[in-house]
Amino acid sequence: MQHITATEDLTSVEWRDTNWLERMGGFQNQQMVLDYFALSPFWDRHCNNQVLAMQTQYNDLRQPYEATLEALRKMTGIEFAVVHEQPPIWVIQKRYRRGPQPDDVNPIATYYIMGANVYQSPTIYSVIANRLVGRKEGSMDQMVG
Repeated sequence: MQHITATEDLTSVEWRDTNWLERMGGFQNQQMVLDYFALSPFWDRHCNNQVLAMQTQYNDLRQPYEATLEALRKMTGIEFAVVHEQPPIWVIQKRYRRGPQPDDVNPIATYYIMGANVYQSPTIYSVIANRLVGRKEGSMDQMVG
């Protein structure tokens, strides 16, 4: 199995392009969500989604979203997928695909769109670590005071 490198920590970054949303009329479907996300600094320009988009970019053969999903399942490597949608919130997962089955993926990072804003979700580890550091500092303050 190929070694999966960690994704850069961009949890302090907030990105949005309200002009794009106004021009496109908002998010009509999952493909539009991914098209918007692809403009953000979170997008991996070497992912399988980008490879498929480049193959049809100049020949007006952009395939329907379902066909894109089917083509992605036949590839291995990094891909992005909308894994949850409840407008105005969409959850996007960056993952490594190992094979064609739905569970042949390893999550690498999670992102979410709230309205027009795109964020990287913190990892469980970073949330727990921050909580523990906060508790430790609180305990130290009580012992000193």
